[in-house]
Amino acid sequence: MIFKVLKYAIPLLLPFVLYYLWVFIERRRKAAGGWEAKDTPWIWLSMTGLVLLIVSLLGTGLFIGSDPEGTYVPPHTEDGKIVPGRVE
Repeated sequence: MIFKVLKYAIPLLLPFVLYYLWVFIERRRKAAGGWEAKDTPWIWLSMTGLVLLIVSLLGTGLFIGSDPEGTYVPPHTEDGKIVPGRVE
């Protein structure tokens, strides 16, 4: 479950994390202030995050998955244990 959440959250939040890491380094380097939060490029960061999210979803859909010609076997029980669904 956590993998599924991270699969969507990491590409979406990565531009924000990298940007604030860069800001932190620049603040330490300058040590003179002058930075205001209103200067943050929210639109560009959001658009970059959405593009990364879309690319990762497309990549996952195209390169990871089951054979489309296979036969889906739904979840069922065998000897009292649940066997997950799969494509054969």
